[in-house]
Amino acid sequence: MARTVVVTPKPDITKPVDMPLLGAYIRHHRTHLGMKLEDAAALCGVSKQAYNNIELGEKNLNVDTLFRVLNALGISLRIMGTAGAHTTLEQGGRDGVWL
Repeated sequence: MARTVVVTPKPDITKPVDMPLLGAYIRHHRTHLGMKLEDAAALCGVSKQAYNNIELGEKNLNVDTLFRVLNALGISLRIMGTAGAHTTLEQGGRDGVWL
């Protein structure tokens, strides 16, 4: 029997961005779309392990892989602020998802 994808809670995107928060948002977005991790990894053209590391918020990852995942899932990353300011997540973008 096929496993059901359970939507994870949407993280508080008003907090300063770090890899665990970014990973939690990517996981929420994937589960909201009803996609299994394996399917999302295939869509993004990355290995299951690399995709899972992003969702887990691993700090040592390839930036190219991160942006490949963000682009494939339709998530835009906007870096705002001045030197020393914290970057926060925002809603918006081509499909309503700014990160």
